[in-house]
Amino acid sequence: MNGKKKIFSGSFWENFILVAIVLVIIQTFLDDYSNYAHWSISARNFLLITGFIFDLIFTIEFTIRTVIAVKKKELKQYLFYRRGWIDFLASLPLLLLNSGPSLYFLLTGSLAIGKNFIGVLNVLKVVKAIRVTRILRLIRIMKIFGKIHNAESKMAQRHISTIATIGVFTVVSVLLVFSFIKINSTEKLYNSKKIHYTKLIKNIEKVNTDMDVPLKILTFNILSNDYSVLKCYFDDFLIFSNIADDKFEKYYSYEDIMVINKGDFVLYIDVSEITKETAAINIQNFFIIIMLVIGYMIFYTKHFVQTISDVAYIMYRGMKEDKYNLQVKIKEEYKDDEIFKLAELYNEKWLPMKIKLQDENKAKKESNLSINDLLNFKI
Repeated sequence: MNGKKKIFSGSFWENFILVAIVLVIIQTFLDDYSNYAHWSISARNFLLITGFIFDLIFTIEFTIRTVIAVKKKELKQYLFYRRGWIDFLASLPLLLLNSGPSLYFLLTGSLAIGKNFIGVLNVLKVVKAIRVTRILRLIRIMKIFGKIHNAESKMAQRHISTIATIGVFTVVSVLLVFSFIKINSTEKLYNSKKIHYTKLIKNIEKVNTDMDVPLKILTFNILSNDYSVLKCYFDDFLIFSNIADDKFEKYYSYEDIMVINKGDFVLYIDVSEITKETAAINIQNFFIIIMLVIGYMIFYTKHFVQTISDVAYIMYRGMKEDKYNLQVKIKEEYKDDEIFKLAELYNEKWLPMKIKLQDENKAKKESNLSINDLLNFKI
């Protein structure tokens, strides 16, 4: 029975969620790195499925926490003071707008190149932009580091978590806005490629009409040396292929290909370089946020503890405990801060007065004659 209680205890689930947070941060990095390193489609699909599983886990967790908060009449406290809104942003929207649709398109075969391929691709370009909100889950990890740095100071944990939340949320919000701008700039690159190859097809058709050169031969001579053209079909007939079928099927997903349908022509254009560039920017943004969080957790936490919470803690104990007479160490560079001005008054006024009063009470106690002393007094 005790084993079961431990397994289903709150601490078990809290540790489980913390492990899940670490894993999903790794998954988020690998998701972009897989595009940058041009991993196989099966590896990228695996990351897509794991992303869905993590989003489902965090959505369930947010739902359970919300239900419990409602039952305890603490919904406001959970959403605004215990950062439930962060739990929401990093769970349900991702499940409904990103990993859920992606998994649906994968399972229904919509990611295969076909009639609906272009429409599906455009949808996924938009919904993938919100993946960056997964990094908000890093804020939850700060609870651990807060306990490591100063287990006594709840104020330090709360303030560091608050400022980290503001910092990370601000960066994520800016990146989210610019990711949609990036979609537009990426779309321009796609469109420029599309216009280029559409013009080429028109020129091929014109030359074919003017010079009566066999269309398939003409197409082969003009496009086969362009290795951005992976495959070229005319009237469902393969004119040429610059990539082996097994390699094409293994490494080229919907993100790496642009399909151009022009008349009887179908061109598969390699746009993996655009995908790599986008992935590189996402990885850069990922590490910016990671370093920001690490900076708050390691460097600013130490600074806050030494200059705020430790000072307050020493004065609190000095006022509460009779035998606690430790002075606050005031650094020269911080002497003009309000809390150190208060600490200076504590050191120079409160402590001396407290020690003087203790000495007077001690002397008075030692010097007072008892009744027995008077009765036993002999001349």
